[in-house]
Amino acid sequence: MGGELDSLDLAVGKRLSVVATANGLTADPQVRNPDGSWRRARPGDGVAEALVALLSTAPEVSEIGSFTLHAWAARVATGERAITVDQTNESVIVGDAAVVKWAAHLQAGPHPAPSRIETLRTNGFRHMPCPWGLITWRSRDGAETLVAGVDEYLPGAVDGWTWAVDLIATAAAGPGAPAHDLASAAADVGTVIAELHAALAVTATVASPADAQRWRTAAAATLDDARAHADPVMRDLLQSRAINEILDGLGGMAGTPLIEGHGDLHVGQVLRHPGGYAVIDFDGNPVLPPAERILPIPAVLDVAGFAQSLTHAAIVARRHHRVDEQALSRVERLARDQFTSSYTTHLAALGHGGLYDPACLRAFRLQQVLREVVYAARHLPRWMYVPEAALSMLLDEGITGGR
Repeated sequence: MGGELDSLDLAVGKRLSVVATANGLTADPQVRNPDGSWRRARPGDGVAEALVALLSTAPEVSEIGSFTLHAWAARVATGERAITVDQTNESVIVGDAAVVKWAAHLQAGPHPAPSRIETLRTNGFRHMPCPWGLITWRSRDGAETLVAGVDEYLPGAVDGWTWAVDLIATAAAGPGAPAHDLASAAADVGTVIAELHAALAVTATVASPADAQRWRTAAAATLDDARAHADPVMRDLLQSRAINEILDGLGGMAGTPLIEGHGDLHVGQVLRHPGGYAVIDFDGNPVLPPAERILPIPAVLDVAGFAQSLTHAAIVARRHHRVDEQALSRVERLARDQFTSSYTTHLAALGHGGLYDPACLRAFRLQQVLREVVYAARHLPRWMYVPEAALSMLLDEGITGGR
């Protein structure tokens, strides 16, 4: 089973263990066999139920050994079934009321989720699954990381890569195709992200020259990494002088407002459900070192992440739905414009318009494309068609006057 480093008893014969494996640390829900040995629990063994029950009676914050429990809104629920589409965590639906997520790959601490979720709760952000609670674990070096979380279950929720691709494909289906559903959805999400940032405005600070230099240096390193991993076609695109010119703007961001933002915002982090839209996964950007994942960010970084992911969704739609390329380009731009315009307008209406400086929107969008190049080269070569097309589209914006 691997080497157990620590464990938290959830109920008689049920526990949550931190286990060292060949692929790193994992949170392992376990159930005791009749002979006294332990095995990994499966949905139906009641370990997720036991976690929910424990949180339902725990104080808002409590420590048990090296584990810290944050209990916010949990209540007893029974019945377990697995979620099979979650690629980051191992998730179990409990009683059609809650989703328990076991961290399949523990990130080295410190972890940004606990403080960000607490800030959002305190400031009334309503566009996320209601957080029932979470558990963190403190390693011997004192770093604290997330091992399990419990959120409200949203029946009928659709993953962002599904709803965005479908709406884009429908809007680009042909002459006269309805684009209002796509425009409305993009505008609605813009409003949601504005409310997210307004709720996080209490964390606002100001970027230092060192922050700006760090962003520029990181972007340059990502570009070097992308060039090193790219195929010849992509490598030619990456030699464009315009890329460095765009990224240079990041070095001038000293004085920009910063917030403890989402940090890894894209369409896949926004569920569509019968009640509207819900932002999920406040774990920070997984490609960054732990000490950087918890740092505040400019609001434009979140905006750029979501806006660029709309472009990527459009490229996926073109591949799988055979839509007209010109129509696709038109609706992709429509979606981005509706999202950014709605975000800007609503953030200002909430009294926090000063948080957003769009000057480096294109630079952060470009950085996301470069990260997709590296990801595709290292882990998923069949995905390379997305950043390849996205890079050409983004560079063409400078020629055609787009932003």
